[in-house]
Amino acid sequence: MEDDFSHIIIDIVSVLDLSEVYSAHREDGQGAAFYYPEIMTGITLYSYVRGARSSREIERLCKYDVGYRIVSRNSYPDHTTISRFFHKYGSTLGSLFVQILRLMNEAGILSNKVLALDGTKIKANASLSANMTYEKLETAITSRINEILSKDIEEDALYGSDRSGDEVPDCLRTRDERLRRLRAAKQRLDDEQKIQSEDAKEKIRSREEEEMETGRKKRGRKPKPPQKTPAPEKVANTTDPDSSIMKSGTSHIQGYNAQAFANQDGIILAASVTNSAADYNQLDPMMQELFDVAEQTGISLMNILVLADAGYWSYQNYLVMINHPCQFLCSTRHERDVFLTRGSPRTLLDVEDICSGNYHSCQAVLAACGDWFFRHMFSENEVASPETITRKIMETKMEPTPMKRKYSRRKTIIEPPFGWIKENRGIRKFQRRGTIQCDNEWKLICITQNLRTVITRGGWSKLKTVIMKTKNRAFCEGVRSFSGLIDLFQGKFSFPEYFINPNYSFC
Repeated sequence: MEDDFSHIIIDIVSVLDLSEVYSAHREDGQGAAFYYPEIMTGITLYSYVRGARSSREIERLCKYDVGYRIVSRNSYPDHTTISRFFHKYGSTLGSLFVQILRLMNEAGILSNKVLALDGTKIKANASLSANMTYEKLETAITSRINEILSKDIEEDALYGSDRSGDEVPDCLRTRDERLRRLRAAKQRLDDEQKIQSEDAKEKIRSREEEEMETGRKKRGRKPKPPQKTPAPEKVANTTDPDSSIMKSGTSHIQGYNAQAFANQDGIILAASVTNSAADYNQLDPMMQELFDVAEQTGISLMNILVLADAGYWSYQNYLVMINHPCQFLCSTRHERDVFLTRGSPRTLLDVEDICSGNYHSCQAVLAACGDWFFRHMFSENEVASPETITRKIMETKMEPTPMKRKYSRRKTIIEPPFGWIKENRGIRKFQRRGTIQCDNEWKLICITQNLRTVITRGGWSKLKTVIMKTKNRAFCEGVRSFSGLIDLFQGKFSFPEYFINPNYSFC
């Protein structure tokens, strides 16, 4: 069937730019024959569509599953080849996210009016029990080093110091790998402590400057001076040092925070992975990621509405968003509390003014905030902080019923893709380790999720037309030169299938 995912993956891969993979292979005839990058890329994409991510499982399916045999062209790469391909070209596979979005945009599938941002916790390929405190890491590193040194002395006495070292047992190499991971985990704690120390010094410095300007001591507890070394109770994982302990539901997991921007049709436009459990410091990086993707793909982001939950609210994020050419709604409290009050007092807000034009310069908003500001200042005999004022501005924007109705679309936009990925596709854990590898894997998951969304909503016919046009354009450019004609006659370059097969279907 032409609309089967195996044929769809073949068509999509045929127009992707895989020059980075081709450039890594030798052309001097030496070495064993390699599997074509189109085949390996197709197997990878098809495996993530089908939910198979184990290299050994993929190897078995390439032999016994009809869909895999179509995608692999009856070739049978072993699990080592499949695993090495992802490790070596993980960044290239991650960049396919942008290429496929460009095809969707050219096909007219993407229409961005409302975007929702959220994050979901995904388990790392590491055990929660593999976390160790800073003190235990130092002890373990010292113990491993002493163990290796004593083993070297023992073997020098047994075999002689002039031997080649082939007699070293395999267990020693395992200890060396563990030592490397222990050092990586300790280095991560040191780096985090350095950043926290700089932040603490900056807070103390700004507090002292403010007290000198005002001539009186600031209320509240004074910040503690920074420590030179991490606190003894801080932990890092020795299996995947980049991963962190995160709260997911009612329990804790060892994992990553996977971020995604989705439009009103459920298509993911930007994706990223971080080891920070908090969402509020991910708004600015995700906005930069979104605009980078838009620049590379030509996606229009004019007059869009960005929705985010209370986890992204902060004073710094508000300042960031007012400088972006988009509208922004972010809850400052639990969404259940946002929808408790229906409507708003007409004496403070004009619904028509709020729902049209520039939110930031709306007179009704400024009047309501000014009224609150003076009441707050006189009642507490203290000038309100900028953080409190901006929070009131956002709450005032979201007070009218039309704004609440717009904000209520947030869950229906971003939660279904996460539900599909976790519940229907069963992807709750990364197969790779490290932030970079997991980021590439998350983009690969989002690629296949976007393809599922487009195909189930009947957009494959539009995408197929663009793919055929791209093939035709690439063919014409290839045979335009004399060297291209030589490649055609030598069989290195072939006619598109729709030129040869009269029964070829475009849909």
